[in-house]
Amino acid sequence: METTEEFPFPFPPYPIQTQFMKELYKCFENSKLGIFESPTGTGKSMSIICGALKWLLDYEKLQKDELTSAISELDEQIKQYINSTDNWFYVQTQQIELNRKRQALQTKLNNIVQYEQKKNSLKERTKGVNSKKKDSSTKFATSSAKDRSEIDKNSVDTNEKGSIEEELLLEDVEHSESSEDEDKEEIYENIKIFFCSRTHSQLSQFIGELRKSPYSKNVSVITLTSRQNYCINKNVKKLKHLNLINECCLQLQRKKTTAKDEKDLKRKKMTSSCPFVPGNQDLLIRESLMQIRDIEEIVQKGENLKTCAYYASRKAVSYGQLILVPYNTILHKNTRISSGINLKGNILIIDEAHNLLEAIENMHSVIITGRNLLHCYSQLSQYQNRFQTLFSAKNILSLTQLSFCLRKLITVLGATIKSNPDDVINIEASPKLYKIEEFAIMTNIDTVNMFELLKFIKNSRLNHKLQGFIEQYDTNLKIHNHNTKTCGVKQFLNSIKTKSTEFDTITDIQLDEDRSNNPMMTIISFLECLRSNCSDGRIFIIPGPTVGQSIIKFLLLNPAAHFHDIIRDARAVILAGGTMAPMNEFTDQLFIAAGASSERIVTYSCDHVIPEENIVCSITTHGPTGIEFEFNFQNRENTKLLDELGRALLNLCNIIPAGIIVFLPSYNFEELIYKHLENSGIVKKLSLKKHILREPKSASQVHEILKEYSLHVKNPKNSQNGSLLFSVVGGKLSEGLNFSDDLGRCVIVVGMPYPNIQSLELQEKMKYLNENIKSDAGQNFYENSCMKAVNQCIGRAIRHINDYSTVILLDKRYSYKIKALPQWIQRTLIIHKSFGSTIGAISKFFNKKKIKSNKKIT
Repeated sequence: METTEEFPFPFPPYPIQTQFMKELYKCFENSKLGIFESPTGTGKSMSIICGALKWLLDYEKLQKDELTSAISELDEQIKQYINSTDNWFYVQTQQIELNRKRQALQTKLNNIVQYEQKKNSLKERTKGVNSKKKDSSTKFATSSAKDRSEIDKNSVDTNEKGSIEEELLLEDVEHSESSEDEDKEEIYENIKIFFCSRTHSQLSQFIGELRKSPYSKNVSVITLTSRQNYCINKNVKKLKHLNLINECCLQLQRKKTTAKDEKDLKRKKMTSSCPFVPGNQDLLIRESLMQIRDIEEIVQKGENLKTCAYYASRKAVSYGQLILVPYNTILHKNTRISSGINLKGNILIIDEAHNLLEAIENMHSVIITGRNLLHCYSQLSQYQNRFQTLFSAKNILSLTQLSFCLRKLITVLGATIKSNPDDVINIEASPKLYKIEEFAIMTNIDTVNMFELLKFIKNSRLNHKLQGFIEQYDTNLKIHNHNTKTCGVKQFLNSIKTKSTEFDTITDIQLDEDRSNNPMMTIISFLECLRSNCSDGRIFIIPGPTVGQSIIKFLLLNPAAHFHDIIRDARAVILAGGTMAPMNEFTDQLFIAAGASSERIVTYSCDHVIPEENIVCSITTHGPTGIEFEFNFQNRENTKLLDELGRALLNLCNIIPAGIIVFLPSYNFEELIYKHLENSGIVKKLSLKKHILREPKSASQVHEILKEYSLHVKNPKNSQNGSLLFSVVGGKLSEGLNFSDDLGRCVIVVGMPYPNIQSLELQEKMKYLNENIKSDAGQNFYENSCMKAVNQCIGRAIRHINDYSTVILLDKRYSYKIKALPQWIQRTLIIHKSFGSTIGAISKFFNKKKIKSNKKIT
């Protein structure tokens, strides 16, 4: 199949978009692994859509044409033998062989035709049902409500407590295989394109582009996501934790009862079946195939039809051509399998892939706290004691092994099973690092068959059983609280130690997990990590001021270990992003390390669509009074340097119109700088020109801050000419957000956001790369971590071909990092040794834009 010269597009494509689509088409056709870089604002999403779907439709047509052509050729050959006067035995033998080949090809063609017919019939049947479904769904909802109310009124279960406890017993491993897919219909599997992005909001943006594309009416698009997002059963969804929702849902599917048999969850604290499965799933599947819908729309349709959106979307994948999924669903193998995703022979496109390596590492790294371990051990012990006499010998053995592992992990933290989370431990102990095999031997966990233990936990549904037990008896299941109410000097010292340590931040990360009544999921995730290849990860023991705040962490060092199956199975894999440099990181640490050959890897990078006169980039090495800008760790509290930064911002606010985003290396540094500028009166002076805002630490406040920022840019008050937003590199505003036009006339990056070189984890990662990739790979990783974050910040401002903006890098060290900046930035980059020349260049740039704007108005 030759690369097509013409791609359907919603508007005349830019030359770089046409080239992008051609290269993408070639990658799919030749089964390559591609790394594609297209700067933010160049229409990357639309290029991916049109290039990928053009290839898909061409491939489907080619498949049918080739089969039809091959069958016709065989028919001609068979006819020739029928009329042949050659040896009859030879003729018969050839005819049988040709008929056998023809039958095989005809079967393939018939499967394709039947698949298309069934898919089209689903769509057609939807049109006739749409007018009736509102009335029927209303009646169904009313009758279901009546049925349930009657059950609540009339049912009196005298053996309720007994039935509850029966539900809490562990199931026999031999009979515990999930039956949720036992009736799955076998149909022809067409080739699919799986499009993967980091967040649901990014998938929603992609759906918006799909709707604008020429393929919006003739391609079936299905969005897959977790039960947490799709579940419409309020009793299940209120569990909140994803693993608990999964366990509860699977347990409900094992009960073959109807909606009328449902017991009241509030009364019984569990349900015997889910009233939304199966429901009218065919109708929801048809609705999904008829037009492109985002997650919220599918959930709403599921609620209207009283059917499960999660299982309907899974079944609809069989008929989908383009499947949209979040990162975790594709990149985590267990989630991929449980979601029914098969990458064999299919296409995978990973968008926003600039942080893919870090995403895979974070996805497969696990933190457990001392509180998790003590809480879990307490619950497990009480659960085992209550039902000990009812368990089989095999179940008792497995539970005992799990308790043994928990005791050993607690001992590692310098505690015992009788410890309390608030007990003080030796805070002078330093963090320790272990390889997996060293950790297993040190803790004696190597005496347990971890594979069999985890198999038992999964097949017996221990998570779900323990959660039900906790919900039923939670009044006495909190961890024992002996000596919790200390007073006097001991309490005072404990409070000081707790508040004054660096572990507070780490503990905050664990709050949600600690608040959950069932910490078992985190423990299981950690135990699963112990099955990893010994060289792929490390285990850190980080002592805290108390037992509960101490941490055991598994850190994945080799993301390629979890990418091997994807590389092996998929026809083609594409990593796409606005800033993918340096591409050799993905080539060496992901593709080649996962077993790919270098011949299979291709890279593509294009320039920006904006003309050079629309962007100016300045590296400024000195401030207004000549003080050198070097915002390293040693200078972070240098008051003279901070004063110089304040003067620089005042000068820039006087000449830069509309919106300015100032990126700072960390939240702590942002706090330090803002307080200093506020105390020195700089913030008050800045407020005369710009409305000053700061990036919030809470994600829930981001929308309000952006709304306020935009309001003051578009409608400045009094003497102000826009807004200034203090943000953090790698924070909530540095990726995935658009500051187009007046919202981002200047991006200022203060300092260089290098990670903490003293970090034990960073040092181990660098050591691993030096030993397994290249001798200088560790240092390159350290440098790239900084510059990739900076490049993401730079990309926030330019969003389309007519946009214009300025970029100012305030630190002399950027002078040595020019090649690490994006190509489209390098072409207009100027290093300014004096602040005056920076002001002159910026002022000249905006004066030209102002003159052009005035000419257009006149």
